[in-house]
Amino acid sequence: MKKRLTILSIFLIMMILFMGNCYARAGGGSGSGSSGGSGGSSSGGGTTHYYYHDHNHGYGGGTSLTPQNSILLTATLAGTFLVARCLYRRYKAIGMHYQVKKQLKVLDDQDEFWNESRIKKEVKEAYYAIQKAWTLQDVKTLKEYLTDNMYGVFETKINWNEFQGKRNVLNDVQLLKHDVVSLYDSINDDEDYFWVYIEGKMIDEMRDQEDQVLERYRGIFVEYWKFKRTGNRILLDEIKQKDEYEI
Repeated sequence: MKKRLTILSIFLIMMILFMGNCYARAGGGSGSGSSGGSGGSSSGGGTTHYYYHDHNHGYGGGTSLTPQNSILLTATLAGTFLVARCLYRRYKAIGMHYQVKKQLKVLDDQDEFWNESRIKKEVKEAYYAIQKAWTLQDVKTLKEYLTDNMYGVFETKINWNEFQGKRNVLNDVQLLKHDVVSLYDSINDDEDYFWVYIEGKMIDEMRDQEDQVLERYRGIFVEYWKFKRTGNRILLDEIKQKDEYEI
C-alpha cells in the first residue's frame, strides 16, 4: 500500500510540475526580458513527519499522517487548484473572445484590417514561423515578424544562450487554439494592436554544444501574444505568460 501511495504521489507531483510554463520557447517564453521557469526544483534534504494527536484519550491513540499520505494530500490539493485555475482562465479567455468578436464584426465593416479570419490566419503563420526561426536562430526571419523592441529581446536571449553554449530546440510544434481577446483601434492606424490567447504544444529542449539534451519539456502551454499593426501587416510586440496577463 505504501509503495502504491508513493508511486501515485510521485506521479501527481510530476504532473503538477509539467503543468507549469515551458521554460524556454521562442523568446524565452516571456517578452519581459526574463527567462522562463527552470527545469524543476528539488525539495529539502530531510524528511519531515507530521502527526495528528487526538487529545481526547477516550477515543484511543493518535492518528498518524504518514509522509506518503502527506505528499499525496498536498499533491492532490495543489493539482486540483492548478487545474481549476487553468479552466477558469480558459473560460475567461473564451468570454473575452466572444465580446471582442462583436467588436471585430463592427470594425471589419470600416477597416478590412480587422477581419477576424485574416487576423487568425496571419497569427497562425507568425506563430509557426517564429518558433521555427527561434530553433534555427534565424534572426533574419525573426526580424520579419517582430517589432524592433521584441526583436531586441529575442536577439539578446539568443546571444545569451550562445554565450552559455546552449541552444533551444523546438520540435512537434502545434497551435491548438488562438483567439483575439482584446484590441485597441486608434485613429492612427500605426497605433492599433490586439492581444491573442495562444494555446500551444511542443517538445521543448535545451541542448549543449555536443547536441546533448540538458532539459526537456513536453506539454501544453498558454501565453498571450500582443501584435501591433504596421500598415496592413502584424508584428509580434510582446509575450506574456498566462499568470502575467490580467483577465
